[in-house]
Amino acid sequence: MRTTAAVVIALFLAGCAQQITREPEPTPEPEVSSEVKPITPVESVVTVPDTPAVTPVPEVKPQAKPKPKPAPVITKTKDGKLILGAEEWVWLAPAKKHVRVKVDSGAAISTIGVSEVQEFERDGNDWVKFSAGGRLVELPVERWLKSKGESKERKAVVKLRAKLGELNELTEFALTAGKGIVLGVNFIRDVAIVDGNRKYVQPKSK
Repeated sequence: MRTTAAVVIALFLAGCAQQITREPEPTPEPEVSSEVKPITPVESVVTVPDTPAVTPVPEVKPQAKPKPKPAPVITKTKDGKLILGAEEWVWLAPAKKHVRVKVDSGAAISTIGVSEVQEFERDGNDWVKFSAGGRLVELPVERWLKSKGESKERKAVVKLRAKLGELNELTEFALTAGKGIVLGVNFIRDVAIVDGNRKYVQPKSK
């Protein structure tokens, strides 16, 4: 029995000594290659989500409001008389042009401002020569207007063709010194009325 125990102890000690005296085997180092391989870049793929197509909204333009039609110009009364403003355009045949005139329902006779008035006779009748609008005009005298009071001055009355709107009248005009033309009652009587708040109601006519 003791012999067997001694053998076991001897074997145990021999194993321990063998483990102590045996050197550990060296661990092989991994081979390092001198060749440096290039690193291949990895492309990053960015996935863009599909954007839904945007349908443009049609521009809504505001509708232009129709312009109101201008009120018709009333040039006549219900009974057919012409309406004249305080001033109108008249075509005078001797002057061969439109001239601005004043319309005065308080003047008994129409007047025209003239200059360089000369009286003379032709075939036994009274005639008059005068300058109006830069033109020399010779016309027979229809009658004479005497000045009121003690003055012996008289004015020649001649006939001139005047066109105003639909009116085309051979009208008497008294010649007065100065400028300007006034249409009086003798022109507008029974055919027209005067609206002093308006001007140039009638269109120009020749």
